[in-house]
Amino acid sequence: MFELSRGSAVPLVDQIAERITKLVHHGQLAAGARLPSIRKLAKLVGTSPFTVVDAYDRLVARGLIESRAGRGFFVTRRRLAAPLAAIEAVPDPGSDALALARMSMSQSTELIAAGSGFLPENWLLEAAPGNVLARLSRGRRPQAWLPCPPQGLLELREQIAERLVQHGIAASAPNIVTTFGASQAFDLIARILLTAGDAVLVEDPGYFVLFEQLRAHHVRLIPIPRGAQGPDLEAIEAACRTHRPRAFFTQTLLHNPTGTNADPANCHRVLSLAEQFGFAVIEDDVYADLYEGPAVRLAQIDGLRHVIYVGSFTKLIGAALRVGFVAGDTALISQLVERKVLSVLSGSALLESFVSEVLDSGRYKRHVEQVRMRLARMRRDARQALESAGIVFESVGGEGIFLWGRVPDPSTAVDDLVRRARDKSILLARGSLFSPSQGCGQWLRFNVAHSASAPLVQFLSDSLRSKAPNRANGAVAAAEGR
Repeated sequence: MFELSRGSAVPLVDQIAERITKLVHHGQLAAGARLPSIRKLAKLVGTSPFTVVDAYDRLVARGLIESRAGRGFFVTRRRLAAPLAAIEAVPDPGSDALALARMSMSQSTELIAAGSGFLPENWLLEAAPGNVLARLSRGRRPQAWLPCPPQGLLELREQIAERLVQHGIAASAPNIVTTFGASQAFDLIARILLTAGDAVLVEDPGYFVLFEQLRAHHVRLIPIPRGAQGPDLEAIEAACRTHRPRAFFTQTLLHNPTGTNADPANCHRVLSLAEQFGFAVIEDDVYADLYEGPAVRLAQIDGLRHVIYVGSFTKLIGAALRVGFVAGDTALISQLVERKVLSVLSGSALLESFVSEVLDSGRYKRHVEQVRMRLARMRRDARQALESAGIVFESVGGEGIFLWGRVPDPSTAVDDLVRRARDKSILLARGSLFSPSQGCGQWLRFNVAHSASAPLVQFLSDSLRSKAPNRANGAVAAAEGR
C-alpha cells in the first residue's frame, strides 16, 4: 500500500495518516472505499497495531474516514453542497489593511510573502526547537501548567527588565506587564489613555494595524510625516498647538515600513515637545533585537516618565508565540493589569514559560545574531533584485526586515498591481495602507526575507516595464518633433 520512512524525524503515526490522506485526495482511495483492517495494515507497513489505531483515530477526527461497527474503516462520503455554497459566498478579500493582515498570517506554502511582516518559518524554528516543549513537559518549569499571574510570569518579567537595562532603560519587574503580542499592548494602552474624540499623533507612513485599532476607539488620527531622521518635528509642534493630542505612537528604530532610525537629536526634541504639551509617547520597539550596535531610544532618555515602551517576542521567536509586553511607570502598569483582567483574565503561562526557557537557554542570542546576518545578506540581494525589476529606493543602507520602494511610473495603478500579484500567489503590501492620510500611493513595503524570489521579480519586471516602450517611443517622437 505504501512504505514508511524509518529514518525520518516524522513519527510513524503521522506518516500513516499523511499517506492515507494523500491517497484519498488523489482519488486512489475513493469515497466509500474500505481501508485495510488494523492488523492487516500494521503487517503491510511493518508497524504495531497500536500505531495504526492512533493513525485511524486521527483520520476519523479529521472527518476523512469513518468507523462502522463490526465492519471496519471506510473513506467518508463527502457532502459537497455546503462547501461549494460556502466557496461561492466568499467575498473578494480585497487589498485593505485587514486583508493584508489575514494573508500575512496565511500558512500557504505557495504564497510568496513579499508584503508580510514575518520572517520565514524555518528561520524561527531554530530559536524555538521542539525540545523546549519537551523540557517544559518534564517539569523544568512547573508553572507552565498553572494559571498565569495577570501581570505575567515573574521570571519572564525579570528577564525582560534585565534586557531593558542592557538597552539603557531603567526598569524592573514591577514596571512590566506581559500581553498577547504587541497588538494587545496597543489596545490596552488605548483603553487606558484615550476616549472617543481624542487627537492622537501617528506616523505617516506607519504601522497599518495600529491605525485600524485606534480608529476602533473612535479617536482622531493626526498624521505626522516620517522622514529619514525620524518624525517631522515641526509637524508635531504644529499639531500640538492645533489639536492638543493625548498621545503619540512612534517607532524609533527599524521603522515599519521605511526601515529608518530616528537620530538622537530628533528623539530629544520629541520628548521635549511631549513634556511641553503633556502628551504620552508610546514607543513601539518590536524589532529591537534586530538593531545592531549602540542605539538611542526614547524610553532610554526619558526613564519611562512620558514614554510607554512596547516590545514583543513574536517577530523573532514565532507568530504562534503571542507574547509581548509593556514597560511603564507602576501606576500605569497597575491600570493595564486591571484592564487585561477584564478583557482576557490573564496570559498563557505555557507561552510565557516557553519564551522564558528560550531566553534562558542562550539560544535566543545566537538566533538573533544569525538572523541579523541573514537579513543583511537578503537585504542586499532583495534590493538588487527589486531595482532590476524597476522598483526605486530613495534611502541608502539600512537594517531590519523592510525595504520601502516606489513604483516610478505614476500611471501604474498600484492597487491593481497588488490584486494581480495575489492571483499569482504573491503578497504585496501597498503603501497607502501605511498612510493614515491615504498618501504613499506609489509605494510598496517589501520584506527582504521574501523579496529576492524569481517569480516576484519577474512579475514586477513584466508589470512595471510593460509601458517602457511607450515612454521610449514618446521620447523619440518628442525628439523628432524638435
